[in-house]
Amino acid sequence: MRRRHLALVGFAALCVLVVAAAAGLAALTGESGTADATVDTFEPRVAVGNESADAFGESGEVVTCNDRGPMPGNAALEGRLELSRPAGDEGPRDAPYRVIVTVGDGLITDSLNVSLPADESTRWFLPTVVDQPDGLSGGDRVSVRAQVVTDGETVASANRTVTVAERDRPCAESEG
Repeated sequence: MRRRHLALVGFAALCVLVVAAAAGLAALTGESGTADATVDTFEPRVAVGNESADAFGESGEVVTCNDRGPMPGNAALEGRLELSRPAGDEGPRDAPYRVIVTVGDGLITDSLNVSLPADESTRWFLPTVVDQPDGLSGGDRVSVRAQVVTDGETVASANRTVTVAERDRPCAESEG
């Protein structure tokens, strides 16, 4: 009887030891927690292209030029955004992030998805063009927010206030 009791106690101790070892190994090698991120650079620009009677010039001729910015009736969000993930981050190996950039109260919204390993960074250029919203005009001061989300949780954000640039005529500098 005594041997049987000793065998049961030994078996129970062995089971506890195996479970503890498995839990410890999972903690060391597993992916736990939400991935972290940092917005290192956020340099947004917002511009509108005004619709004016002479938006394309008065000559009626075709004009060839290199230009940047929105065409008349459009608005643009452009700029740079750099996202990094710290070394030793405890989240998934290639953590999935969704970056949402919003101008004002949803006047312009853009988003992108990226997977990022720990101790790496990535950068984007923001080339969004939309129809000009009614509440957005040249000279306005607007807030631009970058929000980094993973697993439904915001892990980083950056806010900037910019002046909306405007232009009345595309390629105005090249005419003449």
